[in-house]
Amino acid sequence: MEWLEFYLREEGIPFDRVGNRIRCFPHIVNIAVQTLLKEMKENPYYPIVECSTDIPADELNSYTHALSLDPVGQTRRIVGVCRASGSRRKDLKSAIEEGNKLKTWGEIIRVVQLLRDCETRWSSTYNMIDRMMELYPPVQNFLQWPSMADHTHHLFTSKQYEVLGHIHQILEIPHRCQELLAAEKTPTLFMALPTYEKLVELWKSLALAIPEMSHYIGLAVAKIMEYVSKGCRSKIYALAMIADTLFM
Repeated sequence: MEWLEFYLREEGIPFDRVGNRIRCFPHIVNIAVQTLLKEMKENPYYPIVECSTDIPADELNSYTHALSLDPVGQTRRIVGVCRASGSRRKDLKSAIEEGNKLKTWGEIIRVVQLLRDCETRWSSTYNMIDRMMELYPPVQNFLQWPSMADHTHHLFTSKQYEVLGHIHQILEIPHRCQELLAAEKTPTLFMALPTYEKLVELWKSLALAIPEMSHYIGLAVAKIMEYVSKGCRSKIYALAMIADTLFM
């Protein structure tokens, strides 16, 4: 952008590198999410340090211990085990179909496979966790087969699964916000700043509902606000919102 500003001004064309910069919404959201996940993995003891004393100490200790075991990483390991070969993918599919036939799960579960995630693929960690939670009853059953006895230790404890559910709730909010913008077939720049605002509002509400996660949510909110502050230096967002109001 600096080079473009220099080049255009040399040609006598007014151009401002700050005022014309549009930042990628999904990329910024992904940065915030990766910041949150990294902090959870590297510093899992904040629930004890920062949580309200209204939560019993033994509950906080149990929660922190489950978080320290890296439920997201454990999800990746389970996915790796279940997708390690074509035969294992086929066996998991059979487990789902058999359970559906016998009504083992209490509901019909889709016959689909677990998903891998990738740090640079937006929402992929959310999608991986979401699919794991959808398929966990048959996955649990599959990993208890005699042929899978060496992998049973990968299963979640009830507290680990609870923590994973909280992480799923946290990641679902930015995922839905990204889906909102991506679903439109017309330019959505005018929606960017209001969507950031809604994302931050929902995260702050969730931090009150899950105080054990408030530190990590706070870091993600701070990262979003850092980029919102940078974006507000560009006139293009305001112009897009004005244009949408005029031509809607």
